[in-house]
Amino acid sequence: MLLRFIAENIFSFKDSTEFNTFPSSKSHSHDNHKIACSHATALRLAAIYGANGAGKSNLLAAIDFLRNAVLSGNLDSVRQNDVLAFRFDPDCLDKPCGLAIEFFVNGKVFYYHLEFKGRGVVLEELLLSKKTKDVEVFHREGDDIRLRGEMLSKGLNEKFIDALDRLVRPDMLLLSFLGQYYPSELELVTEAYSWFVNQLRVVLPDTISGHVPHFLDSFAEFKELVNETIPELKTGISFLDVDKTVVSEESAKGNPALLAAIREARKNPGEPQIVEGETTTEVSNVVFENGQMWQKTLVSVHKDINGNSYSAPISIESDGTKRLIEYMPLFFAITHNNGVYVVDEIERSVHPIMIKRIVQKISEMERPGGQLIFTTHESGLLDQDIFRPDEIWFAQKDSEQATKLYPLSDFNIHKTANIENGYLAGRYGGIPFLSNLKDLHW
Repeated sequence: MLLRFIAENIFSFKDSTEFNTFPSSKSHSHDNHKIACSHATALRLAAIYGANGAGKSNLLAAIDFLRNAVLSGNLDSVRQNDVLAFRFDPDCLDKPCGLAIEFFVNGKVFYYHLEFKGRGVVLEELLLSKKTKDVEVFHREGDDIRLRGEMLSKGLNEKFIDALDRLVRPDMLLLSFLGQYYPSELELVTEAYSWFVNQLRVVLPDTISGHVPHFLDSFAEFKELVNETIPELKTGISFLDVDKTVVSEESAKGNPALLAAIREARKNPGEPQIVEGETTTEVSNVVFENGQMWQKTLVSVHKDINGNSYSAPISIESDGTKRLIEYMPLFFAITHNNGVYVVDEIERSVHPIMIKRIVQKISEMERPGGQLIFTTHESGLLDQDIFRPDEIWFAQKDSEQATKLYPLSDFNIHKTANIENGYLAGRYGGIPFLSNLKDLHW
């Protein structure tokens, strides 16, 4: 579970700005949304609102940047040529960018803090968060690396610590270096590193899962969830199915996208490969399993006025329907796993009623699953039957063009209040301020 995230002097965040999933003492609804995380408690839903350009997507971009940095192991592979520091104050350009994240995994709460300037790490630390006093796992500042002796095991010693400053380049992350190359020797570091790799997922607007055909064919629970949910959304689809055919390099001649997928699938047995390229408009996977090369193509099944079923290619469906289908692995994962899923523009191309129904189903889950954090403009989701006030956040820029974040629970919200109307009326901020159209002669 993600407990809090802090950004400073990066993108549109000037001063240290915090987003968190801690319950407020003012909010008392939806107890099923609260999850015990050692000495802390986290909420498993959060919706972030704000006008275009207010910085809500920058929050997710900062989370995604940190995740990619940890996964790649160095700043050089994720650092863009553009300036990442806050642009609207010249003094900020000479200061380091800062990111920090607190999260819960395997019964422990970790706090990871990274500061960097250009492509070099200025400060990096990992703490084991405790109720009364945090325990340092490692601390790195410049060339000085401090790794607590009691954290070492299985043969690592003080000489290893002394050598770290020569092994780890300035652009490399110590968390990634230790997590990748010494996973069994430094178990606490490995647990923290593995959380970024296995449990934190960021879904941006142009992200496509691409593996729906294979998941639908291989996992009965996933297929059951999809074909229970799709009819409820009234897309005209009765259910989704998979068309399976045996393929080979010989049969794929003339289709470069399919041929490339077949060759990649042969190198990675059991792993679905997406068939990409201009030669196909379908949602299709190639998988080498049980000694056979299969192409799995997703089809939608409709019923005519006489109740007869017929299959249709996914390419004929609307963009909104395709987006809903792409979301299905995400919603299945939230229901069945304890990962963190961060989604930008969750309502993109999806009808407001549909997205509200899906989020409501997640809200009503009694069994704790994963954590869903998303940005949206969809005011119809501002419903106290779905969210607690402390699960709704707003992004707004101040006079310096810096993004500020604050939860709805900062306001005195009655449990019967219509928060959608209040939001659209500008009572909570986080909406665009438009000029008088008459003054614009429009």
